[in-house]
Amino acid sequence: MNTETFRNAGAPAAVLALLAFAPLGHSQAPRSAADLDHFLGWFAGEYDNNEQVWQQAVDGVAPEDRHEHIHHIFLPVSVPAIGEHTFFIKQYMDGDYENVYRQRLYDFSVNAERGAIELAIHSFADEAAYRYADRDPSVLAGIAPGDLRSIPGCNVYWRFVDDHYVGEMEDKACFYYSSNLGKNVYITDTLTLTADEIRIGDTAYDEDGNRLFGRDEPHVNRKARYFEGWAAVRRGAFDPGAAEPDEMLLVSGLRLHTEGQIVPLMTEAGDATGFSLELARLTYQNTQVAVLKLGVLETATGDTVAYSWADPDAGRIGINLGWMQAGFTAEAQSR
Repeated sequence: MNTETFRNAGAPAAVLALLAFAPLGHSQAPRSAADLDHFLGWFAGEYDNNEQVWQQAVDGVAPEDRHEHIHHIFLPVSVPAIGEHTFFIKQYMDGDYENVYRQRLYDFSVNAERGAIELAIHSFADEAAYRYADRDPSVLAGIAPGDLRSIPGCNVYWRFVDDHYVGEMEDKACFYYSSNLGKNVYITDTLTLTADEIRIGDTAYDEDGNRLFGRDEPHVNRKARYFEGWAAVRRGAFDPGAAEPDEMLLVSGLRLHTEGQIVPLMTEAGDATGFSLELARLTYQNTQVAVLKLGVLETATGDTVAYSWADPDAGRIGINLGWMQAGFTAEAQSR
């Protein structure tokens, strides 16, 4: 997204948009804190569009035309000076936790006048100070309004429609002036949220209605589940000249989410084995059946050496290749 200053906000908006959305059906306005709690229960978690990007690669879509691979962390936090229902938002690219492209604070409340759950978006005056707030949320507790930049005009209004939530912005209320184009750029945001998926896109138009950026299809992000486990690798598999090539080396404390996370296997002594593990929920073309895949990869090339699969809702998954073994169990509650 263009990072020029918003004329009416003083900071870039956290743009979340759905481009392909069916006409609204039966809509239910939030009536109480219980309605808000239901929404927040769905919203909280981590999301990733790994399968969407993987499918585009399988379909032969050119890399430059594929959706960006984005991981989203929506973490409820305590920030008393901002609001009762506040979330720390962190979004990073290509599975790289350090490749952060957006951090925000979201403040949710019931707007009875509009019959909606209102999302107010705040950016940080000092983003670096809160880069790892998802790991240590206590750093957010003392934030005051002066530490943030509010984004008037860019609030999102959520309503329950049929069996999901729809979030929309007020028409032409969120905009910034582009010095490059010499005109206003208007952001149009719409989202959909279910219990296990959020659809997100970025769309902007100029004053004449010409689209400046955005895609015809939204980013389709599925809620991630986390698994904890271990692996063991025969030393000779990565060190053929070792004195004890048959020794099995344990790799413990592994944690993977189900949306394509890849973790290199390192021995307890810190030696690289040359192999990685990937956990991914995918739908294979020849069967059209969704599976949870545990893959063994060559770290250098990314090529898959072997894999096993299980039901996508399985609580346990493992693999035994003789020279390499691994086992994972779903966490009782994903963090």
